Amino acid sequence: MEFFIAATPSVSGPDAIILGTFGAAAVVFLVSWSIRTMFGKVEPFDRPSDEPPTISAEDAALSIPAADPVATPPLPRPDSDSPYAPPGTLPPPIPETEEVPAKKGLFKVSTAIYRLLDLPLIGLVFFIFAGLTAANAGADETPLDKKYTPGVLVASIIFQLLIMGMVLAFVTWRVKIVEWLGLRWRKWPLAFAIAPVTVFFMWCFMGVLFMTGWNKWLEESLHIESVQEAVKVFKEVQNPVVITLMAVTAAFVAPMAEEIVFRGYLYPAAKRFCGPAGGIVFSSLVFAAAHGHVVALLPLFVLAVILCLLYEFTGSILACMSVHFLFNAATVAIQLLARSGIIDMPADS
Repeated sequence: MEFFIAATPSVSGPDAIILGTFGAAAVVFLVSWSIRTMFGKVEPFDRPSDEPPTISAEDAALSIPAADPVATPPLPRPDSDSPYAPPGTLPPPIPETEEVPAKKGLFKVSTAIYRLLDLPLIGLVFFIFAGLTAANAGADETPLDKKYTPGVLVASIIFQLLIMGMVLAFVTWRVKIVEWLGLRWRKWPLAFAIAPVTVFFMWCFMGVLFMTGWNKWLEESLHIESVQEAVKVFKEVQNPVVITLMAVTAAFVAPMAEEIVFRGYLYPAAKRFCGPAGGIVFSSLVFAAAHGHVVALLPLFVLAVILCLLYEFTGSILACMSVHFLFNAATVAIQLLARSGIIDMPADS
């Protein structure tokens, strides 16, 4: 969310790590694509994919194919009215139920719609976030009340919506958004269990990192703070408009826009070139680096990997959005409660 901030040309150690993460993501993409191409695992882009459309088991059970008119032509009319003539028409045969082939395996995210023309957009999304990180390098010395103003936050919201709109416009002319993002998820109530379990796991993971001294080691070795600037804003900035815009951005705009861009598009498009493993690692590295905070780099990478797997196993972006929403909303709620004095938070959290 740290966009449109004046920067200095110097690149410090933390900034170098973030930019190096973008570089590692690019290497993962290129190497995975090259290896898959070498072994013939990338299908040609000059012909339609033979991959069948994704269909759930419930839809398959309800599907009854229509009778084939070629296989069962109507009988000819009789030439006479003789009682010995065959009947003119017969009732249509009872159609036999035929099982529609469902998507096999646990991975339900299809890559059938992605083509070679998606490669420039993958690169554009990558270079937009990498370029913003490079432009913002060295801007950490700017005071928070100058760095986070209502105008900056509104511009950040517009920017995220524009990136999301660009991706939507690029894909929805090929496939309906409902089918593309799996919005007809029949098991959507599972999100009420998936989201809290995933968020609880992430809190446990970050707690382990904290107790093992990972955060402290990064602080001392890189001379940085473990607290993200977005959290510091809730503690230090007094402008209520800024606090409101930060809360809306974190709890609503980011879960929707980032999931559509990173999981909805960047991951499956990269998967078309790199395969599932390469697509997960590439998109997760870009997602983690795009947030621009070294201490959060590993937790955000793990969260992104989990979100990609949830997207694959459920086939719906709604599962990812629910986790992202709860993760951000819980953080915002805790910071607002601490700001109001209802709960006490440690100084370094």
